[in-house]
Amino acid sequence: MTAIGAAVSLPQQLADALRARIRAKEWAPGEKLPTEAELVAAYELSRATVRQAIKDLESQGLVVVRHGRGTFMSPHGGIHAGMQELTSISSSIAEMGLTPSMKYRRRTIRSANDDELVEFDLERGAKVLDIQRKILADGVVVAYSYDILPRWAFPETFKASQLRGSVFGYLAEHNGPRPTRAVAEVHAVRSDIIGWDDDEGEDKLYVLLDQLQYDDHGRPFMHSRSFFLEGKFNFTVIRTH
Repeated sequence: MTAIGAAVSLPQQLADALRARIRAKEWAPGEKLPTEAELVAAYELSRATVRQAIKDLESQGLVVVRHGRGTFMSPHGGIHAGMQELTSISSSIAEMGLTPSMKYRRRTIRSANDDELVEFDLERGAKVLDIQRKILADGVVVAYSYDILPRWAFPETFKASQLRGSVFGYLAEHNGPRPTRAVAEVHAVRSDIIGWDDDEGEDKLYVLLDQLQYDDHGRPFMHSRSFFLEGKFNFTVIRTH
C-alpha cells in the first residue's frame, strides 16, 4: 500500500507521486500504466481523485489516455510540457528527472527601446533586463531563450550577474511579480542565427514559443522568445468540450 499525505489536494499528491515514478523510469515509453482500479486500490483513493491526477499528467503530455484501453506512457522521448501551464523551462526539465542548467550569452540592464516602452507601459528612460541564454537538460542544449523584463520587476539592488537560474524562481525568491496569465504564439522556425557557440551558423529547425507574461495585477512583466530545438522538447495542448 502506498501512503499519501495531506499537505495539498489529493489529486495533486497522487499526480506528484506518479510523476516521481515516471522520473524514476518505472514505465517505458508507450507502456501501459496501472489501471484506474489498481491505482484506487494501491493509494486508497476515489476514482474521481485518480481520474483528476491522470488528467493532470495528460495535460503535461506525460501520458496518453486511450478510452476503453487505459492510460499509457507517452510514446515520445524528450521533455514534455503542457502549453497551458505557467511553469519555467527549468521546472519542466526537472520534472522529467533531468538536471536543468543554462549558459548565458547576455545579461544586461539597458535602456528600453520604443517597442519595449509600449509593451511594458514604461516611461521614456526606463530600463529593462535583456537576457540571452541557452538551456540544457543533462548537459544537452534543448532551447535558446531571448527574454526581456522591465527593471521594476527586480529589487533595487539587483545586478544582472546575480541571475543564474530560473527567472521565475529568482522573482519568487525576491517577492517579484508572479506569472498568472500569458499570451503566447507558436511558430516553426528554421534559422542559422538562433544558436551560438557550437551551434553557430548551423541551419536548424526550432519551435518558437513567443509569449508575454502578466502578473496578478495585470501588468506585463516578461517577454520571452524561446526557441526549442525540434524533437528535444514536446508540447501538449489538451482541448476539452
